[in-house]
Amino acid sequence: MPKKADSIVADLENIAGPPNVLHDSAAMAPFLTEPRKRFHTAAAAVVLPRDINTLQKLVGWANEKRLPLIPQGGNTGLVGAQVPLSGSEIIVSLRHLNKIRRIDAAAGYMEVEAGLILQKAHEAAEGADMIFPLTIASQGSATIGGVLSTNAGGTQVLSYGNARALCLGVEAVMADSALYRGLSALHKDNTGYDLKDLLVGAEGTLGFITAATLKLFPRPAAFETAWINVASPEVALDLLGQLQVRAGATLTAFELMPRLGIDIQLKHKMIVKDPAASISPWYVMAEISQPEGGRPGILSDCRESAFEAALIDNAAIAKSLGERENMWATREQMSH
Repeated sequence: MPKKADSIVADLENIAGPPNVLHDSAAMAPFLTEPRKRFHTAAAAVVLPRDINTLQKLVGWANEKRLPLIPQGGNTGLVGAQVPLSGSEIIVSLRHLNKIRRIDAAAGYMEVEAGLILQKAHEAAEGADMIFPLTIASQGSATIGGVLSTNAGGTQVLSYGNARALCLGVEAVMADSALYRGLSALHKDNTGYDLKDLLVGAEGTLGFITAATLKLFPRPAAFETAWINVASPEVALDLLGQLQVRAGATLTAFELMPRLGIDIQLKHKMIVKDPAASISPWYVMAEISQPEGGRPGILSDCRESAFEAALIDNAAIAKSLGERENMWATREQMSH
C-alpha cells in the first residue's frame, strides 16, 4: 500500500474504528461491484460509520484533506453513481444507521434512519396497519437514504408521488460537517426555506441524509390488478386518461411494457406463466387500490368501457393472489 494511502486508512481508522474501515480488495468488493458490472475502479477505502457523530468527523476530515466521499446506499443503482471513477474516492455506507425511530399512524408518518432497507420500512408501516407507498424492484436491498437521494419514483408514483413528495423532513450531515436537523412531521409546513426539497434528489452532492420523516397512508382493503393488451404507447395514454377519470387516486399503478420483456422472462423461466390474456405488441399493467368501504369492480368496469371504445381488445384481471404476484413479478423483472 502506498504511503499516502496508508496514511488515509490510518486516519479513517482513528475516526471510525478499525472494524468499520475496509481497505483490502476482497473486503471492498461488495461495495464496488454494481449491478450492471460496467465499472471496475477500486476505492481508497470503504467506511461504515456507526453513529452520526462519527460521520460528522469523517466529513470534516475529508473536507480538510480535500478528499472525495461517495455516499452509497444499497448499491442498487444502474448508472454507476455509487462507485468510484478515479480510485481516490472513499465510499461511505450508512448501513449501520438503520433504526426505525418512531411510527405515528394517527399522524401519518414514520421517522427512520437512512441505512434502513426499504422493505423493512414497508414491513414496519404494515405492522401499524399503514403503508409507505414507494415500491421499487430493488426494495429488498435499496436503502431509505439511497431512495431519497435519487428521488425514486416507484410503481405507485401516479397516485402518491415520488420520494420527494413522500418525505416530510430530513436530517443530514452537510459538506462542512454541520448537522441539519429538519425532521419535521408537519404535513402543512409553510415556514422558511424547504432545504429538504434540495437534499432529496441531490444524489449526495449537498450532504449525507442520515434520517427522514416519511408519509404513511391507510392500507388498502383490496387490490384489483389487470394485464391489458394495447396496440401502442399512444393507445396506452388514452387508456390512462380513461382510467384516471373513473378511478381517480385509487389508480395506484399504470405500467407500460413490451411483449419482448415477457418472452425473455418465459424463455428463462423467470415467471411462472404468461400474465397476458393473448399476444400483443404492448401491455399495460394497471392496479386499483380499493380503500376500506370502497366500491369493488372499478377496474372491471373500466375494462368494459375500454372494450366498447375500441381502446383494447383483450385483458386479464387477476383472480387470485398468485396471479397478482405473477403480474407484479413480471413487471419488476423487466429491467433484469
